[in-house]
Amino acid sequence: MTKMLADLAAFVSKLEAAIDDTMQGAVAEGAKEALQEAAYRQVYDTYTPQFLSRRGNAGGIADPGNMTVNYGGMTLTITDDAPWQQLWGGTVPGERLAEAIASGDSRYNMGKAGPRPFHQEAERQFAGSGEFDRLLAQGLRAHGFVLK
Repeated sequence: MTKMLADLAAFVSKLEAAIDDTMQGAVAEGAKEALQEAAYRQVYDTYTPQFLSRRGNAGGIADPGNMTVNYGGMTLTITDDAPWQQLWGGTVPGERLAEAIASGDSRYNMGKAGPRPFHQEAERQFAGSGEFDRLLAQGLRAHGFVLK
């Protein structure tokens, strides 16, 4: 029985390591792509501001370089850390730009656009499309696990 428990512990350890590696690699990259697509669909394509100064994937909320991946406890979290633009000077708001856009915060002249919760849309689309499952399974196979 001791050998079986040791084998089981080794299997679980290998599986957890494979999941961790896949979540921080392929799954995180897929989630960033989903977030990027949702930013365009839910933010950029739904509202045209009077003064156009959008950065998109070149420094804005759709730029993967502004997305920070955190992983722990089998939970993947991605925050969008795109900086505010200060075209006319002034102080930089303390809130995250992405959160102000998602809530339609009127303090930053975003009330006209209304709430644009692109993070929730990205999560829904990524999980609902089967892309999350596909990437996780692909990663586990790459680590030697056989899935049916």
